[in-house]
Amino acid sequence: MVIGFAWYQKLKPRKEEEIECACEDEEKPSFWQSKKFLGIVTVFAVLMLSFPYYSSAFYPDNKKEVIIVNAADIQTIHLDIEGMTCEACDSHVTHAAQEVEGVIEAKADYHTGTAEVKFDKSKASEEEIVESINKTSYKVINVKK
Repeated sequence: MVIGFAWYQKLKPRKEEEIECACEDEEKPSFWQSKKFLGIVTVFAVLMLSFPYYSSAFYPDNKKEVIIVNAADIQTIHLDIEGMTCEACDSHVTHAAQEVEGVIEAKADYHTGTAEVKFDKSKASEEEIVESINKTSYKVINVKK
């Protein structure tokens, strides 16, 4: 809204009363008051507002092929996570969980504030997964099997 008002102020036509004397030279505005600077700020604001939608591009694909010897070693845990507010949060939590050796699959959902992690309990533990997620800015508040 503020940027819209700034553009309005910059582009609105000047009234005759505002011009005191026709013989006065119009000074070139400084860079900070120019349309170029306003354009840069506008583009930056749009990029920052849309960040949750393209943030997953900054996380490398860390899915790994897991060979499981014993199917009885597969365990699924459900984690209640505090602090997730957008899709970028989902990606961050999922990425952190998949960094642990032995994690087969991880899915986080910011709508419910939960994550589901499937892992090989002979290679990873609940504590390692919780610790990996807690190293991010999110906190695991409950673990359910």
